[in-house]
Amino acid sequence: PMDSGHHTYTVFGPAGVVSAISPWNFPLMMASWKIAPAIAWGNTCIIKPAEDTPASVTMLGRLAIEAGFPPGVLNVLNGYGIPAGAALTGDPRVDRVTFTGESGTGKVIMAAAAANLIPVSLELGGKGANIVFEDADLDNAVYWAVESIFRNAGQVCLAGSRLFVHADIYDVFLDRFKAAAEKLVIGDPFDPAT
Repeated sequence: PMDSGHHTYTVFGPAGVVSAISPWNFPLMMASWKIAPAIAWGNTCIIKPAEDTPASVTMLGRLAIEAGFPPGVLNVLNGYGIPAGAALTGDPRVDRVTFTGESGTGKVIMAAAAANLIPVSLELGGKGANIVFEDADLDNAVYWAVESIFRNAGQVCLAGSRLFVHADIYDVFLDRFKAAAEKLVIGDPFDPAT
């Protein structure tokens, strides 16, 4: 309510067509994080999975058809960044763009969308930090610090590539971290011993 007797409110409605471009390192998970909110909010979605890993998202599109999604609600577009991705980011019929990937591609997408003032959501090559306080459970902190940087061969947009460790526990933490990292088996991921 306003003093003037008016009632002011905000309504968030569907935007329309959402172009979503997902990365190769977690293809189905990252695609679902883009598709589900777009459709739940009443939009249609065109998802372009990374050209290196299109299979799981293509299968998801087929499952959506089998599940009875109305035609055009979820669309899977396979192809390379140019021309497929370019069509999804620079077309004036697109109402929103979401992209997860490397920063250089993000700049290209931002520029293409800017030509039509299309709002863009970008998750770009950022890395995470681990903060370890003096009273931390060191076994737990070391375990998760190692997991956060080396899981998926470190190819995670929020990998814990920085450690901020309290000075009073720094040496002990570093020794444990180094020992845990050195125990990791490096090699072919298809080899059960790896």
